[in-house]
Parts: sequence; C-alpha cells; structure tokens
Amino acid sequence: MRRYLLLTILIVLILFGRSKIVSNTNPNPAKACTPAFKAHTTGTVWTVESNYGVFGDPNADQTGNPSYDWPGGLGYYYLWEGRLWIGAKVGENVYVSHADYGNYEFSPSEDPTENCGWLTISYPKSQQDIISAYTDYEGYYNNPYKLGLKVIQKAFQWSMSPYNQFIGYEIYVIYNKSKFNITGVTAPTILKNVFVSLCFDADNCDYDETNPHIDDMVAFDGDTRGEWDHPNWYLPSPTDHYTILADTTIEEPDGVPDQYQIWGDDPDETVLTPGTKYYIPRNMSYIYDDDDPTTPENDKTEGGGCPGYIFARLIYAPPAKFDWYDVYGPGSRVPTVYSHQWWNWNNDPGTDENKYAYMSATHDMSLGYYFMPIPYDVGAATFDYRFLLTSGPHQIEDGDTLKLVYVAGVGFGLNGGYDSKFGNGYVLGARQVADAGLKAYYMGSKHSDPAHPSAPDEDIHWQIPLPPEVPELTYYIDEGKVELRWDNKAETTPDPIDGAYDFVKYRVYRATWKPMNWELLAEFDKSALQHSFVDTTLIPGIPYYYAVTASDSGRPAQNIPPLETGKSNYKKDAKGAPVPLILLPPSSSTLDNVKVVPNPYYGSASWEPQYEDKIAFTNLPPNARVIIYTISGDKLYTIENRSATGTVFWNMVSDADIKVASGLYIYKVEQYDSQGNIVDYKVDKFIILR
Repeated sequence: MRRYLLLTILIVLILFGRSKIVSNTNPNPAKACTPAFKAHTTGTVWTVESNYGVFGDPNADQTGNPSYDWPGGLGYYYLWEGRLWIGAKVGENVYVSHADYGNYEFSPSEDPTENCGWLTISYPKSQQDIISAYTDYEGYYNNPYKLGLKVIQKAFQWSMSPYNQFIGYEIYVIYNKSKFNITGVTAPTILKNVFVSLCFDADNCDYDETNPHIDDMVAFDGDTRGEWDHPNWYLPSPTDHYTILADTTIEEPDGVPDQYQIWGDDPDETVLTPGTKYYIPRNMSYIYDDDDPTTPENDKTEGGGCPGYIFARLIYAPPAKFDWYDVYGPGSRVPTVYSHQWWNWNNDPGTDENKYAYMSATHDMSLGYYFMPIPYDVGAATFDYRFLLTSGPHQIEDGDTLKLVYVAGVGFGLNGGYDSKFGNGYVLGARQVADAGLKAYYMGSKHSDPAHPSAPDEDIHWQIPLPPEVPELTYYIDEGKVELRWDNKAETTPDPIDGAYDFVKYRVYRATWKPMNWELLAEFDKSALQHSFVDTTLIPGIPYYYAVTASDSGRPAQNIPPLETGKSNYKKDAKGAPVPLILLPPSSSTLDNVKVVPNPYYGSASWEPQYEDKIAFTNLPPNARVIIYTISGDKLYTIENRSATGTVFWNMVSDADIKVASGLYIYKVEQYDSQGNIVDYKVDKFIILR
C-alpha cells in the first residue's frame, strides 16, 4: 500500500508542484521604467539579461525569449529562472533583497542617465556587452525591506571557442545609506554579514517535453573544505580520475584533483611568480539532466538531446572568511565560495529569514553542510532542484561598492565529449568552459592572477584576442536562388588590442533545417575579395540558414592561432530566434488548397470524438506524398496518396511506432508524375497540443 501512496504523491507533485508559484503582477502600473530583457545571441549559449536581477526568462515558452538555450538557436532551454540575492544582518534581524519568481524586489533604475536600467556602453569588453542597473528601493516592485542597494550588472559574450559557451558577469553592489528604509530600523553606516548569491532554477532541458523539470540532479565542483571526503559517496571530493585539458579530457589520473583548475600550465596563463603552478578550486555549482523517475527506461540526457550541464562559477570576490590565504606565497589569496546549497520546490524559501538561512548554510534543510552533498548521498532522488552559490560574508560601507565576478554557461557533460546528436564534433564540458571563463577574466592582466586576484577595475581584464568584426549580412531570395551581401567592416576595423588591420578572408556557410552542421560553400581572401555570393543549389521546400564569417592572421609570435568569427549573423527575428530562408513554390501551384485539419490539433476528448487522435491532409492531388518532419528536420512519417479522394490521415505515430509529443511540426507535400519525378511541392506547418 505504501508503494502506491508514494506513486500518488509523486504524480501530484508533477502535476501541481509549480502551482505553488504565483505569477507576479505590476504593483505600480503608472511607473514608466518597466522590467525588460535584452538578448545575448552572439555565442553558443543564448539567453536574455534583465534590468531587475533575473537571469533568463521563466516565461520563455510564452515570450519566445531564449533562456540558456544551448546550442543557441535550437530552442532547448536549460534555465527556467536565475536570480540574484543579496542578504545582510542588521541588528538581530536579517533581510534579503532578491529576484524570485512571483515576488521580485529589484526594480529597473530610475536614474535619468540610465535609460530605465539600461546603461550606455562606452568601452565594450566583449563582442556583445549588455549593462543594466536595478535597485531594491525604488520603482516598479514594492519591497518592504529596502536595504538601500543598487546593482550595476555587466554581462559579456563572445562568438569564438573556447569563450563562446559562457557569459561573463561583473556585479557591482552599491550601498546608499540614505535609501535604506526598514520601518523601526536605523540605517547602519556599514552593512555587515553581507552574502551575495546566484540562485539557478534549471530545468535541463525540454528536448523531451515529458516532465523536463523533475529529472534533474545538482552538484558542486571545487573545494568543499573536507565535507565531501567520503569514499562511499556518489560524488566524493577530492577525486582524481581525469586529466582535464583546455581542449579535451583524458580518462586517466594526473595527480591533480579533478575539482581544481591548473593555472600556469598554458602559455597564456601568466603567473606573478614565474615557474609556479596554482591549483585553483573551481567554485562551481551545476545541474544536469538525470533519469526521469516517471518512466521505466533510463533517459539520462534524453538520448543525447540534453547533454548540457548548466553551471555558475565564482571568479572573483573581495576577501572573505574561507578564502585560501598565503598558499602561494605571502600576500596570495584564492577566492572561494562560502556555501553551495540546493532544494526542491517543496522547500522554496518564502521569507527573508529562510533565504538568509540558505545563504549562510544554517537552514534546517542544509543538514549541517556548507556544501550540500549530491542528493543521492543524503537519500534524495532525481527531482526539480535549484542551486544557490554564495559568496561572503562581506561588508559594505555607505557609498562603497562590493564587486564580484561570475561566469555562467553550459558544457557538454562535466568533462566534454563528442556530440553525435547535433553534429557539433567535440564540445567542451562544464569544467573546461568554466576554466576558460577564469582564463578570459585574467587575459591581459598586468599585476594580478587567480592567486593574487584583482577586482574588475583594478587591472586589465577580458582582453581576449578577437577575430575581425562580424560582417553585417543581408539576404535576397528570388525564384531558384538566394543572394547574400555583406559589408566590409571586418577589413576596415583595426584589432582592438594592437591596432593591426589583420583581416585575411571571408567564408560563406549554409545549414539546413537548423543553424548547425554548417557546410562551407565558398571563401574569398584578399587576392579575390568579394562581398556577395549567390547560391543556386537550393532544394525547394527546405529551410536554409546562411552565415558569413571573417578570419584574421593570428599572432604566431604570441602563440595565437588565426581567429574566425562565430557563425552568428544568420537571419533572426526581433527576439533572436532563427529565421530560415525557404525557396517558394511556383505562384500557380496546384497544391495551394492542401490543408491540415484540425490545425492546431487539441487532442481527442469526450466532447470532440470526431478527431479520434488523428489529423487529415485534405485536397491532395492523386499522385502525391506527405512527408512529416520535426521542427529540427528529423523525418517522422511518409503518407502516399494515389487515390482520387484527396484526403489522407495520420494517427500521430512515427515510423518508429512512437506517439509524437506536443509541438510544432513541418509537412511537405510533393506531387509527382508517372515516372516519379517531382513536379510541384508545398511546405507548411501544423501544431499538436495534447
């Protein structure tokens, strides 16, 4: 009997767990500055940055915004919502200003110079900078406990490997005593016991739409201060099973714990003490797709459709209690995190006291750990988890700024591997991507390194060797061909580091169905320079994407290879979603009247028995076939029509005898003659909503 009771509870949680979250409404509709997003679509991780302390968009399925979509443009989201929390202890009480779905407390800055929380970019640090400003004391949302905090958030993204799988974040927390407003509490001159946390509620991912939020697992990679030193645990720490290199992973020990990054073993990793190598703890929380407990088969990573590990890593923070001091010589310091916590929706902290308890690792659900072990090791199963990565305790004096740096992204597993599902070859794992983030931050630094850290404004940072400017691409489609044209800014813009005009060549690429598995069509160097290309090899009815890249000569003397821009300038809509180019059928097509009935299909029910779990393709000519595809181009089913009735039916089961899920589908109708030659075609789409 107990077995069936547990199953019932699980089903109830699956169906109703999210209903505990109440959608937020605008408490101050008259305010001009409203919460908004700007899209990051330059790298392979697509997401939106906000002006109110949120990372990603929890309503992405409705808005069309990307939310840690990886690989970018495919529509598989790894993040439901990320949040910034800042807590402090004032007297005997604790307060947390936060972004939290349905209960936001940060609002867009109303400073007239900051354009409703969006700052002007004077000196860009990356290929796509997004800078926002928000406060806990004014504007759109009502915050009952105003700590007087303003946050400047700078987010950076790059298009080329190995820096294209993460986003760099600089977080500046400014304390203004005059804006502190908590009833009955005197504003302190110094905010003490300040914790800063990133909370990621990740749902890895919706490649399989069946319960994508309840089959996740959460863990930590870095120094756990001895708490995970347990040989019988699922994921003990430290361990040494791998040799983790910048571009690959070897499955053999190398004498270095896997949870640490070796710094100083690559030419571009400078150290202040020559000949020294540092072991830097990775300070990384992550979530990955595990086995769905509601299905009998082991569907970890959804058959390769969800191989990503979403992570956040602390790169820099001011001195804190548990940092490593003097390990690499007098005056050295290695920043570490204070705590790593996780919980599921049943333990979402609804009060400031509960939030602060998680941040300070004193919550009942912390089980006495600063670093919560992987759920398996404390008797918990796969479920819907959030992680909380916390730095502190810090303090901020009135008028001062607390500065922190993070990188967050998605890697192929923890240690990298070959992507056979999407055809991207070897893809870096979360550890390698996080390591590239640390390297990117200290690229160009003159008097600091990871063991002698510096804040963003204390040295040169993020000076990554960049390829030429991404060409601006325009498209012209005509009957039987597509013409591409691009500008010359890659040739006429000097390298930002040394001022050299180092452009070498353009490359033209094409992809079918989705922006992946790119095919090289042409390349033009300076000896045969062109700014246009015509493609006449299109197959009618197939969605195509085009990209034009620019390459430079590299810097051999500095061990910098030639750099090529990312394939990021294919056609997109206003939200950054890919827009395919499709060669249209003849204007006088006999297939114009072909329809899908019903469209959308809402599923059979007692009050609509006529559908009987099938859809019809009507008005077909006698010699025709209907081919049904997923939105990513996988062929599902083919139906032949040789009769004169003009209607064929599909029971929404694939050739593999699997019932298809809800979603958008593409169908192609081909009309052929008696010899089997295609004489006409039509491509359109339909929707299934079960």
